[in-house]
Amino acid sequence: MQLNSIWFLLLFPISLLGQNIDSLHESLDIGIYPAIAYTPETDLSFGVFALMVLKNKSNHYSYTPNLISPKIIYTLNNQSILTLDGSFFTEKNSRLDTEIKYSNYPDYFYGLGNRNDPKIKEMYKRQFISTQGFVMKEITSKLYAGVLFDFDYSVLQDLIANGLLNQENPNGLRGGRSVGAGIGFTFDDRDHILYPRKGKFIQIGSRWYGSMIGSDYKYQHFFFDYRQYEKIFSDQRILAFQLAAQFNQGNIPFYKLSKLGGKDYLRGIDNTNLYTAQHSFYVQIEGRQHLFWRLGGVLFAGVGDVFDNLKALNIESLKLNYGIGGRFQALKEQILNIRLDLGFTHNGQSAIYFSVKEAF
Repeated sequence: MQLNSIWFLLLFPISLLGQNIDSLHESLDIGIYPAIAYTPETDLSFGVFALMVLKNKSNHYSYTPNLISPKIIYTLNNQSILTLDGSFFTEKNSRLDTEIKYSNYPDYFYGLGNRNDPKIKEMYKRQFISTQGFVMKEITSKLYAGVLFDFDYSVLQDLIANGLLNQENPNGLRGGRSVGAGIGFTFDDRDHILYPRKGKFIQIGSRWYGSMIGSDYKYQHFFFDYRQYEKIFSDQRILAFQLAAQFNQGNIPFYKLSKLGGKDYLRGIDNTNLYTAQHSFYVQIEGRQHLFWRLGGVLFAGVGDVFDNLKALNIESLKLNYGIGGRFQALKEQILNIRLDLGFTHNGQSAIYFSVKEAF
């Protein structure tokens, strides 16, 4: 079982709930949650994350509160991760979604492709700072268009002289800048962005990376994301569906290739770097049930794969996952869940994930 995703939430959060800013005509809910973890690679780790939901009372989009979620992790091995996620909506029907991240943390390389062995790996360190997101404007009812952006500056450290990375010599060993920009479109008629019970979310976009905008690598990235939510006989029981795909072409660094696994995509895969290739697709479904008080549970399953060409894609190589999870509504006035998921794969892998917001 993957251990580097296990975080234990301390049972008594430091919470400032329902703080009201009347001068701005907005309602602010804040929750601050300390956590602790241990892995052999990092030693003892300490973390804290916060949830800040800012809802503009004059915004007729009642389902679009602004969300800010910072996270800090520090280990006794002097490793650290700092992340700031944000989703912002204006009264002029514009939206900004972004993630800003700094990481100085160990990672693994398993090789490239969709048939790697989880036991054959090389640990290295990738120190990076990155930001990715989009700025969009509503052009018709529920349809947005705008600009996509991506910046990543990476330095690779602690490479083994005759190790797996140097043997395969993939693009990106020297690190450097990946800078991309493009256009995207979003259709969103969900009843709520933090915990949708009905509606659809469809996003399609493309980013171009090249020296003209300061990138050390030249490639193109295209993605498609379709999500649908339906009530099953009750507001307390939701069925969520997602179909997503990514395609890349050009001189892309190996750490920016398409991947599977992690807290959002096919939970249960041992490590997000286990399967990497130019392209990927996945389908996942999740049943969500409110249990009692501020607690809920989920069941999920999915299938997907990574591939460089259609010849590499076949039934035998498909990755299947399934799992179970628990939910805790972090803020009394907002349906925003802290989640703990236990995922498995058809070939015996498993992983535990602790995160904020639903996977999709």
